[in-house]
Parts: sequence; structure tokens; C-alpha cells
Amino acid sequence: MTQPDVDVSEKVDAPLDAVWESWADFGGIYKFHSDVLRTTILTGSNSRGVGAVRRCELSDHRNDIEERIVAWEPKRLIGFEFKRTSLPIATAWGDFSFESCSASQTQVRMRFWFTPLGLVPRLMKPVMTWKMRSGFEKLLANNKKFVEQGTHWSEYETGRESA
Repeated sequence: MTQPDVDVSEKVDAPLDAVWESWADFGGIYKFHSDVLRTTILTGSNSRGVGAVRRCELSDHRNDIEERIVAWEPKRLIGFEFKRTSLPIATAWGDFSFESCSASQTQVRMRFWFTPLGLVPRLMKPVMTWKMRSGFEKLLANNKKFVEQGTHWSEYETGRESA
């Protein structure tokens, strides 16, 4: 496989189970993704796992993305692809991988590949890549904050998951 267009990572001060759960809640990304206004799991779709499809309405009130999970390895990897988008992107896919660093730290890595749609966007790919990298770094930082401050992950340490 080719090198990703964007490759970012973040160390989260929380156990793997808590970090995984924040990403496995496929319809809940709006809780920590500041560029997503709301998400909807599409009718007839799984809410988790391979085949789950969500529609993300972006906070600019103009654009949206439909994403489908194409790989699902619990507590290890979530692979996704853009099924449809109003953005000038022909194809896009990526993955989130999770690695336990210790009982209370988890490394999250996001890799993303994309092909712009149209001549001008293709010429602007370096700028698009820079903007996406910045946005994905912010996404991972927001997830870190969400998990570290918003989830009572101490329940995971004792084997009791919160509802």
C-alpha cells in the first residue's frame, strides 16, 4: 500500500478499552469532532462493525460525508472509506489503530489516503493535505480531551463498563 497522505497520532492518558469505546461508538463522533455538527447511522446499517454507515453533517452547514466501516478489529483497528461526500474528493479511505502503551495510556494513530475530485483540487492537493493534517491532529486532540475528561474510565480498570 502507498504511503498515507496524512499520518497523525496521539497518546491518550486512558486505558485501551476506554479509548476504543470512544471510537467504536460510530454514531457518536460528533461528541468530540468539532467539525461535525451531527451524525446519523443510516437506515438498514449496523451501528458498529464492518458495514456500518454514518452520515456526518459538517459544522459549515454546507457539506456532508457518508462513511462506511470496511475493517473492524476490536481494540486494534477501524478502517473506513468515504461512500459519498459533497467535498471535492473522488476517493478517500483511512484507518484508526489503537495500541496499549500501559494500563493507563493508549496510542491512537490515524492514517488517511485521498484523491481530489477535479483538476483544480488535484493541483491543490498539497494545501488540502496540510489542512486535513491540521484537522485530524485537532480531531485526535479533541478525542484525547473527551476520553481523559469526559469518560469515567476508572470503571474499565475494574472490569465494569459504563452504559
